[in-house]
Amino acid sequence: MRTYLLRQVIYTGLAAGLLIMSEAKADVNIAVIAPQAGESQAFGEELISGVKIAVEGINAQGGLNGEKINLITVDDRCDDRLAVSTAQMMAVNTSQTDKISMVIGPYCSNAFDEVAGIYAKAKIFQIMPTALSSQSSGEGYQGLVKMAGYKDRQSVDFYNFYSRRYPDARVAIVYDSNDREIVEIAASLQQEFKKHNKLDKLQAFSYTSYEDADDLAEAVAEAGIRVAYILGSPTQSAEMAKLLKSEDERFAIFVSKYKAQEDYDEIMGDLADDTYYVGLPSLKDSPDFAETLVQLRLHGIEPEGLGVYGFSAVKLWEALVKKAGSFDYAQLSSALNNGSVETVWGTTMFNNGTPEKALNYGIFIRRGGQYTQVY
Repeated sequence: MRTYLLRQVIYTGLAAGLLIMSEAKADVNIAVIAPQAGESQAFGEELISGVKIAVEGINAQGGLNGEKINLITVDDRCDDRLAVSTAQMMAVNTSQTDKISMVIGPYCSNAFDEVAGIYAKAKIFQIMPTALSSQSSGEGYQGLVKMAGYKDRQSVDFYNFYSRRYPDARVAIVYDSNDREIVEIAASLQQEFKKHNKLDKLQAFSYTSYEDADDLAEAVAEAGIRVAYILGSPTQSAEMAKLLKSEDERFAIFVSKYKAQEDYDEIMGDLADDTYYVGLPSLKDSPDFAETLVQLRLHGIEPEGLGVYGFSAVKLWEALVKKAGSFDYAQLSSALNNGSVETVWGTTMFNNGTPEKALNYGIFIRRGGQYTQVY
């Protein structure tokens, strides 16, 4: 038995976190970087749980290519500075004992381009299990997998649901123009409506253009709009949704599943029911995911939330290692970008690390604290 204790990361004079490897003697080290505290804690824990189940399954079968896998979990608290410091620390661990072979994450990706560059330079294979901003693409890094594609894909899936459920209804985009990713999503929504000659049905409202939330909500209501896609922080989203719902309980509210968390429910109260949440699909109804679903249920886990994406990231890496016959960064990169790859959501090809078979976003409705995917 051997415990590996990696150095503590320090930034701005404060201890940022301790990376502790599992106690089992291991030959190949991988890491998952996700928040284990703060407003994104629940999603970070879902991601980590899926990774752990996949690693335990591989090790229970004797390892991968004859090697046991050692998992490190890193709490980066969704802090950009800590994400960069973590990447820098992992990059300098080059000994056979401490070297990191593959990283899953980070879950929060505001500093993604800088982080991805550090991992690429250090020849550490990186899998992003959740969607990225298309402005943070990590272009040119061969050993980077963008497993779920890009966040602006949600504009297509939102429009498709809207056209079925609310055909010809006028829609408000209420967005925070100070957030780069949100601006990108708002712009892609406008482009999608324009593509279908429906731009006259869409009206954009920026928080910064109004004195306060009351004024903004009043402007939306006065425009005769009864469908809104609210893009902002959990508090912003909840306050705006509550104001609009208070005017008319039938108002259709769409929010990001990953932004509207505990604060949203606390502020909204009973009005939270019947909110639509836009997020990555659960995959449980996908025929390509049937075999994986059985495996997860044998471990007592339902394919809800981001656990399936953590699990799928490890299984994708496993498939690439088997295809390449190696853990080597260059050989894994070649296996990724040359020919088809078997994944838990089906066979697909990757172009510059992006899957040809991109995952669509799901539309969920929440009632009684439970999410139900309706699209």
